[in-house]
Amino acid sequence: MIAAGGGVASAAALRAAGVHRNAVARRLRDGRLVEPFAGVFALGVLPDAVRRRAAVLSCGAGAVLADWSCAEHRGLITFQEPADDRVHVIVGERRCPRRSGIAVHRVGTLDHRDVVEHDGVRCLTVARLLLRLAATRDARFVERLIDEAAYQGSWRPWEVEELLVRTRGQRGHAVLEQAFRRHVPGTTRTQNELEEAFLAICDAQGWPRPICQQPDTLRSGRRIRHDFLWPDLRVAGETDGGRGHAGAYRQARDAERDADLRARGIEVVRAQWDEVFHRPAVVVARVGPVLLARGARFGRPRRR
Repeated sequence: MIAAGGGVASAAALRAAGVHRNAVARRLRDGRLVEPFAGVFALGVLPDAVRRRAAVLSCGAGAVLADWSCAEHRGLITFQEPADDRVHVIVGERRCPRRSGIAVHRVGTLDHRDVVEHDGVRCLTVARLLLRLAATRDARFVERLIDEAAYQGSWRPWEVEELLVRTRGQRGHAVLEQAFRRHVPGTTRTQNELEEAFLAICDAQGWPRPICQQPDTLRSGRRIRHDFLWPDLRVAGETDGGRGHAGAYRQARDAERDADLRARGIEVVRAQWDEVFHRPAVVVARVGPVLLARGARFGRPRRR
């Protein structure tokens, strides 16, 4: 019964299947069952995905996985953030179940267009999820989720267009619209916090936005990805994280790569980990003149 329910089952479902509450209590006592959330039962330790399913089930009919938990469930979080052990769930405005370990958010009637099932769990659509997160996060955070959704193939710009029309005036609307109008999905999908910090330096200086993780092939046939590429300016930026670029072999590979690119007219600028995080002025002094010499037009700093 529980296995058929994706690893969890509600008390009502167990009763309907003929499992008496005394039998459930006995299995809880001897450890064969666990009750991760009120009224929901499972076999043993729950993986994160099953735990989120259990939380939604515990909150009753109409409950929807939301916010940070929904972003994790949909695989849109690829970077570190302060841990939140609670599962975030939306319920109807007239309901307010209290559940240990669950952050319950009451909302008015949730439009059916904003709900979709993902891996067996009722979730917010990507568009509605972005609107809710934009209420408490900045535009760059929203951009990162847009990039990941585009990479996974779940980005639906027409859904965002429609959502922005019918949610004008709601919290998060301005931030989501700002990110949506100015951002090209997939162009700033940073791989780690080092790359994200480098991109923040670019934004703070008003430099043109580079394309992140652009694939390329060297003349030797070796396939590479540029950390950052300004294709119109023919400038490539690389962030060296220390361990990944240490050692004679890796340094020789980097030198071969840089020589190949320069032979094709692409100027390469590199920034070390400590420079990006602790001495950004060094990065500005190194990269800025190269971009300017290649004809870049600097704009106003981008707000994050």
